[in-house]
Amino acid sequence: MNNSPKYLVLTTLLLALGGCQQQNTAVSVAAPKPVQTAQLSFQPSYRIQHRLVGEVRNQRTSSVGFELSGMINQVHAELGDKVSSGQVLAQLDTDLLDTEALQLDAKISQLKAQIDLNNSTLKRQLALQEKGYQSQQQLDELNSQQQNLLAQLSQAQSALSGNQIRLNKSQLKAPFNGTVSQRQLAPGQVVSAGQPLLTLVPSSGAEARVGVPVMLLNKLGNHLDFHLRHGQQQLEAQLLGQSASVDPVTRTVDLRFALPTEQSWFDGDLIYLDLAETVTASSAEVPISALISGMRGRWNLMVAKQHEGKWQLERRDITILHANHSSAVITGAVEADEYYVTAGLQALVQGQQVTLAETVQ
Repeated sequence: MNNSPKYLVLTTLLLALGGCQQQNTAVSVAAPKPVQTAQLSFQPSYRIQHRLVGEVRNQRTSSVGFELSGMINQVHAELGDKVSSGQVLAQLDTDLLDTEALQLDAKISQLKAQIDLNNSTLKRQLALQEKGYQSQQQLDELNSQQQNLLAQLSQAQSALSGNQIRLNKSQLKAPFNGTVSQRQLAPGQVVSAGQPLLTLVPSSGAEARVGVPVMLLNKLGNHLDFHLRHGQQQLEAQLLGQSASVDPVTRTVDLRFALPTEQSWFDGDLIYLDLAETVTASSAEVPISALISGMRGRWNLMVAKQHEGKWQLERRDITILHANHSSAVITGAVEADEYYVTAGLQALVQGQQVTLAETVQ
């Protein structure tokens, strides 16, 4: 056996090379990920559904009060009471007016008695004049006295009529059939003339009032499609009129709509107006789950594109034209009939190979 150093070194090298040839290098390649996709479908226009909130109102809803000042004696209407036109709702204290009426009645009786006496005296004086026993001066004085008494009588009768008018106005009467919705009075309370005391809501004539932004009205022009909603109830929207002025606070224009008369309505109840706007623009609708944020605040869509027979993901910049809680209307660097990923974007990256597991129509 050759045990020379040269031989030992050569043997060691051969063994090391043989060991290296026995090792195999394994390269792992990830399998394509299945994704759910849909095809882009472009349309020449899209619709925006606006929902605006309004209120149920009645034009004849009134806050009523006395035309006179005084102390309230009786109240005949409570909150929620249904009242009829002409029904007495409240009564002022009329003691002073009653006393004044008695005084005027007495004065009128006194004047009538004086007039009767004047007429009798005038007749006697006329008879004496015919016999030459009475001067014309005395007759003129009697005639003047009679005219003065008649004027005083007319004045007292007018005052009595005014007293009766004030007595009538001491009763607060319902101007129409309706329901008492508010009450701000109580017996013993002293009120001033014109002070609102009761609020009456008419039994009929309710309408919906909805404020529509000026820009939206100008954009739609006469091409309006109205739909009213009260809770879950769909209502036929009949436009009654449009305000000629803009609300300085909300910058809206009030629209008035008729409400069904066979249904009971509560003043101030909420009602909704669904207003459809059609926008002309080539666009496609995609679910919100298909959107992914891109660079510089832009939005992207993950599009699956075939390269050499394999599906590969590409990021495409898009512009969102309109969005709601479930979908978005988009345009941008995408084309019709391209496949885009609809969900699971958090696990995908640009250039990743995928397979189309399911295509949503």
